[in-house]
Amino acid sequence: MIEFTSRYLGTDAKGTHTFFVISLSSCIYWFLSIKGVIYEPFRQSLGVSNAQLGVLLGVTGFVQVFGYLALGWAQDFLQIRKVIAIDLIGYGAISLSLALMPNLPFWYLVVAFACFGLFGEALYWPTIQKSTRGLSDGIHQAALFSTQEAMRGMMGLFANMVTLLLFTVAASPVIGARSAMLCYALLMILFSAIVLRSIPPDFLHERDAADPRSGRPRRSGPSLILAAARRPIVWTTGLATMAGYTAYIAATTYTLPLLQQAFGLTDGQAAVYGLINTGIFPVVSAMASGAIAKRFRSSPQWMVLLFLLCAACALPLALMPKGPGWFAPCTVITCVMALTCYAIRAVYYVPIGEYGIGNDQAATVMSVTSFLGYMPSFFAYPLFGAIIDGSGNGADAYRTVFLIILGSSIAGAVCSAIGHRLIASRRSEEER
Repeated sequence: MIEFTSRYLGTDAKGTHTFFVISLSSCIYWFLSIKGVIYEPFRQSLGVSNAQLGVLLGVTGFVQVFGYLALGWAQDFLQIRKVIAIDLIGYGAISLSLALMPNLPFWYLVVAFACFGLFGEALYWPTIQKSTRGLSDGIHQAALFSTQEAMRGMMGLFANMVTLLLFTVAASPVIGARSAMLCYALLMILFSAIVLRSIPPDFLHERDAADPRSGRPRRSGPSLILAAARRPIVWTTGLATMAGYTAYIAATTYTLPLLQQAFGLTDGQAAVYGLINTGIFPVVSAMASGAIAKRFRSSPQWMVLLFLLCAACALPLALMPKGPGWFAPCTVITCVMALTCYAIRAVYYVPIGEYGIGNDQAATVMSVTSFLGYMPSFFAYPLFGAIIDGSGNGADAYRTVFLIILGSSIAGAVCSAIGHRLIASRRSEEER
């Protein structure tokens, strides 16, 4: 099994083992994934409104995207295992405080969600992307990233099942949400020890990279960032990711309350839908997307089709009446849109590897790309939350949400088409 997986990923046995440990560290996202299964109990456990939760998630996003620029470049010189372990411990400690201490003041929640952006995104995400990028060559990038996304999906499915179980057996919905929060906080802290033990200190030749005697030039952070920003592939990939992430936020977070408000789903029914939407769909879609992407000349070429399909789903959802007779078509289309968003997410960063960015610049390039791509994390949540709370009829507010998805999908298709041309041009130059 290991041998087959290694051939598929383009790594050796040691690299495959490291790949699995790095992928499993995505348990860091389990805490906030609770909102995708039991949104209302999670919100109530924090004691906030929809708009306030949107603000908190926006704070996370703000720290996330600007942290990419401030800290991402430094991760080309830091040991990957230490960065991941610190992220897990820091995120877990903050999560533990939210789980154990009810009725926390809003200022504390703001600080906590800012820490989520620091430990769970700004320090963590570029490191993970650099690690995955460095495990194999360009032709295996789609396999690496899509498999990793599928693993995150399978782990998310497991986490969502645990969340649903705790929600079902708990004395109240809020107690169920807090039980899940406590469980995931402890797991993160424990997994940090596995990371330190399993990832080798010289992974991606980090000792040589960090050693001033190695003869490698040490460039400043601003110069590294500017060098990355001058690459057109960074902009096309980043902007396409921005478009895809906007659609992803809506498809995985706000379709659930839509079905509850428009069609009267109970908390239990909504939890089952959330389990399928955020647990099963990512696994199926990511693996399929990676396999299909390899049949195209480049992953952006495949992403063009996915963005057009997402737009084709958003338009009828924006125009469709919200009533009992429309429950089935609305549910089917939202499911197709979610599958499409997960398929796009699986190949977000593949273009960087296909273009041929070196390991010594990978974290910086991924940081700048992620800065662009994840900007919606600090404006989309507050925007969508305000739209929903500000509407006299909650169901009608989602019309605006789907129109935003429509526009972002069209923009994503354009950026992906340009990215495909850049990769094709680069390959033609290398062949000459």
